[in-house]
Amino acid sequence: MPSPDQLPVISRPRTGALAGGVCAGLARRWQLDPNLLRIAVVVLTFFGGLGLVAYAACLLLMPREGSTEVPLRRLLPFTRTWPNRTLVVVTIAAAVALVAAVGTQGIGLGPMVVIFCVWFFGIRGRNVHTAPPQRSEPTPFEREAEHWRQRLVEQDTPGYVEAAAPAAPLAAAGEQRWTQPYTEPASDLAVRDDDLPVKGSRPARRRWRLWWLALTLAGGAVLAVTVLGHLGLPATPLAYAAAVLAGFGVTLVVSTWTRRPPLLLPVTLLTAVATASMLVTSLGVRVPDAGERAYSFRSGADLPASIELQAGELTVDLSRLELASDQSLSVHVGAGQLNLVVPSGVTTQVDWTVKAGEYNATGTSVGESRGGFDLEGSTPYPAGGGGTHTLRVVAEVGLGELDVKR
Repeated sequence: MPSPDQLPVISRPRTGALAGGVCAGLARRWQLDPNLLRIAVVVLTFFGGLGLVAYAACLLLMPREGSTEVPLRRLLPFTRTWPNRTLVVVTIAAAVALVAAVGTQGIGLGPMVVIFCVWFFGIRGRNVHTAPPQRSEPTPFEREAEHWRQRLVEQDTPGYVEAAAPAAPLAAAGEQRWTQPYTEPASDLAVRDDDLPVKGSRPARRRWRLWWLALTLAGGAVLAVTVLGHLGLPATPLAYAAAVLAGFGVTLVVSTWTRRPPLLLPVTLLTAVATASMLVTSLGVRVPDAGERAYSFRSGADLPASIELQAGELTVDLSRLELASDQSLSVHVGAGQLNLVVPSGVTTQVDWTVKAGEYNATGTSVGESRGGFDLEGSTPYPAGGGGTHTLRVVAEVGLGELDVKR
């Protein structure tokens, strides 16, 4: 099994992952405790959402274990031709721009403090406290080799039967020609009484003692929020949840030197999720609609007025659409790919716009393919069967690719 430094890419493992496997994958590569990175992500979330943005960026760039496909390439197909270095640089730039736009205040030196804590408690602490001791004693294999060498030398000791003359009869079959001298067995290979498992013994159980520290720290933080509330500062539910999360997080850091108490990690994660939900609600941040969507419509009664996807791949199949009157449809994709299939029995007018990316159209008398910035145009698709009704489609892609075909 290759060492973490020899891995070709940083992948997200399928075992030991709590959410997306980002912290577990980075911890495996850097040889850290994954809980330390999870705490850092939660703490950095309170600095302008930096933790969530960084986690999302890593989630888009780190493939699953056993796969080499970057999730961002599957989410945005037009990036499959980009070099890996360009993809990473663009993703980091987008993450920095998002943090600057959403949370420009309250960042300060906080992230630097968190990074220092990860280095001090994780990398530096591990190198100082868990450095492997120098091996001065010989290994069991070396002991056995030395014993065997001594046995070969001791063949000349009394008890070794040497041939007296060429005419001397050979020893009878099965007769021992020399007596093996006594050598003390290697102590490392011998089974001793104290090495045997004690009957009825159980593995060491994790103690609940650190829960007192967690509850004390959380209670003290809640009391501090209450006192600050009486002094005029806002004591919101978000502040109380953050106080409890801080107490549990400090206890998790302390538990890296001892055995982690039971249930502390899941309780801390639940508190972090609740705190993050309150933070998103308080900031009024809308959860983006992302992923892969596909719609197919056959009648004008089922056709909506608009379809929107903020990030991902959207497919709108209108190939079997039948209209009883003139209708219009607006389709918008923020970042990703839009696949539009226009009907053959309905006269269709496609007004399209691509802010940055590519536009490809097939099914017309002359195919069209364009790429660049601020692309726009209007493409007619006459009805093949002489339909009397018209469908007007407004297709817009912010960043990505637009494919229109019949």
